[in-house]
Amino acid sequence: MQNTANRAKRKPAPFGVLLLRLRAAAGLTQEQLAARAGLSPNAIAALESGKRRTPRPTTVELLAAALGLDAQERAQFAAAARESGEAPKSYSAAAGTGDGTARDPRHQSWRSVPELTPLVDRVHELDTTLRLLSDDGVRLLTLTGPAGVGKTRLAVEAASRLAADTGRFADGVLFVDLTPIRDPAQVPGAIANALGLLDTGSRPVPERLVEVLEERQQLLVLDNFEQVLVAAAALTELLAACPSLALLVTSRVPLQLRWERVLRVPPLPVPDLAAPLPPLEAFGLIPSVALFVQRAQARQSDFLLTEQLAPVVARVVSQLDGLPLALELAAVRTATLPLPVIANRLDDRLRLLEWEAGDLPERQQSLEAAVGWSYDLLSEAERRLFRCLGVFVGQVSLDAITAVIRTVDDEVAHEAPAARETEAGRRTLPRLLSLAEKSLLLPLPVRPDEEEGGADNVDVEPTFGMLETAREYAWERLAAEDELAAAQRAHAHYFLALAECAAPALHGRDQRAWFFRLEREHDNLRAALRWLLDQAGSDDSDVAAEWEAGLRLAGALGYFWYLRGYHTEGRRWLEEALACAPQGKAAAGMNSAARTRALIAAGPLLMVHAEYSRALAVLKEGLALAEYQQDSAAIAGASTYLGHAAVVAGDVEGGTQRLQEAVRRWESLGDPAGLGEARFYRGYAADVMGDTVTAVEHYTAALSSLGDAGNTQHAG
Repeated sequence: MQNTANRAKRKPAPFGVLLLRLRAAAGLTQEQLAARAGLSPNAIAALESGKRRTPRPTTVELLAAALGLDAQERAQFAAAARESGEAPKSYSAAAGTGDGTARDPRHQSWRSVPELTPLVDRVHELDTTLRLLSDDGVRLLTLTGPAGVGKTRLAVEAASRLAADTGRFADGVLFVDLTPIRDPAQVPGAIANALGLLDTGSRPVPERLVEVLEERQQLLVLDNFEQVLVAAAALTELLAACPSLALLVTSRVPLQLRWERVLRVPPLPVPDLAAPLPPLEAFGLIPSVALFVQRAQARQSDFLLTEQLAPVVARVVSQLDGLPLALELAAVRTATLPLPVIANRLDDRLRLLEWEAGDLPERQQSLEAAVGWSYDLLSEAERRLFRCLGVFVGQVSLDAITAVIRTVDDEVAHEAPAARETEAGRRTLPRLLSLAEKSLLLPLPVRPDEEEGGADNVDVEPTFGMLETAREYAWERLAAEDELAAAQRAHAHYFLALAECAAPALHGRDQRAWFFRLEREHDNLRAALRWLLDQAGSDDSDVAAEWEAGLRLAGALGYFWYLRGYHTEGRRWLEEALACAPQGKAAAGMNSAARTRALIAAGPLLMVHAEYSRALAVLKEGLALAEYQQDSAAIAGASTYLGHAAVVAGDVEGGTQRLQEAVRRWESLGDPAGLGEARFYRGYAADVMGDTVTAVEHYTAALSSLGDAGNTQHAG
């Protein structure tokens, strides 16, 4: 008996036998042990019966922790596993050597991740993620995108599906939430904690991680990495030491590692508000609409998408850019506010859309917190640039933001102006690119040359877009830092200069490129005009200058509005600009060149609406001012439109005389664009009188002059 005992000490019991004894001693069934360890009952049965003789390291760790073994028992357990034919290094960690004991098997199980809401759409992004991590063998994939776009939800869905891929990830999938971590040095510890490794012993945590993971075929999901980017280098070391390990990372910022593949997660598609809405069934399948309706019905079961409600839903999801977090927060509000009220209050979305949900992290309980999370991670220089982006509407061009940030920097910088100008120009593009990398800006594609007007394109520069939620946050931070007025003034005067540069070019060879440029910048031009005209109603000492700048901008855009079909809008802007003249000393601007050009620009837009009497009155005033100022070009322009207005109003003879005078003036100025337009209207007058020969003569001459000027809009 003594010899038998000695042999028992020298040779451990087979692993299956030992497992059976320990399970029985713990009073557990195979099903109960399987549930504790996150394994299947079949796996337990196969090990105990000896059908499976070589358990994986992960399985040994899970079982040891589930059985609550002490250090000595863990050592025997690991020894039995080695005797069964496998002796990987990572068994020592599971054996409880005092330097890396697994604590809780539930940390190892993907099933421990909370059940989430159903994934809406994301077919392309999900398929791409699965293909890269499984079929293509990518070992580091980073999902990036703006705040609230659904990176975590996509990662959870992908990981859930990959957990079943025993060929690629035989040792499973592990979720590591880095949201509470701020110190990059704590990232290895967070991973170790998720693995269930006790923080004991003297060996460094990265070394212990390698010991456990080096032979595993496992996927780690690292969620919210953007605030610990410095720790990215440690991921490289972990991947190099663990050849079968893969990482799926969510971050608002790419990790900038050579190992890395990046997949940008965009907002959900939204309805096209410029087109008729599709039938209700098809409308409900648009991903942003589907998500909004799904979440609204979760808050109130009787919420129903109807034909009457569809336009309001379309407006809401479009205003929210298809951003899943924003859609969910808006859906929450449907329980207490009618949907039209929500739609009308989205200009204050940062305060309207918040929800103190107990199962949501604080950064996802409001749009303000979501964007603020990204803002807080920026450097001070990046924050100032981001704030200045708040004054832009639509797209942001490099030249425009450089002009604005230079002006705002004047308020805080101490170096000489020339140095500031050079510094602003040199650093703005890298900082814009950094904000784009951090998902706070969206790089816009460059249009093909043929769409822009040829190789001599006047607009070859990088442009960026911005989600409205980020723009509103930037605006509010700009106001909070007392930088708003300076930024708005710089923005307005930049676009005034742009419009005045475009105005003569719209009649010449570069007109196509300039028309496209103004079309793309139209929202910014509107915002600039709105701000300039609003200043006329204030008590500021610079009222006259800003009002005149508004007149200049409206007048410079008149021809653009006329030819591009913005007739009602252009007329409204020009009438407001002409009507809101300041009083007192500022009234001297009533006789300015800006007013003259605004009057002349308003005439054709009034004629389009058949308001010939008003057009004649406005153009006569413009001509009188032009003559008073001895502005030859303005006189010729006013005479051209005044003559045409007289003809269409019925005074063909008087109008023809005006047009003859306009032709002579344009000829003396040597301006083929103006001459071509005047000759065209002169031909029209002859046409009205039934003089076809004279009409053809003038039309032909007009085509020749317009062709010389490169004015294809009229010559074509």
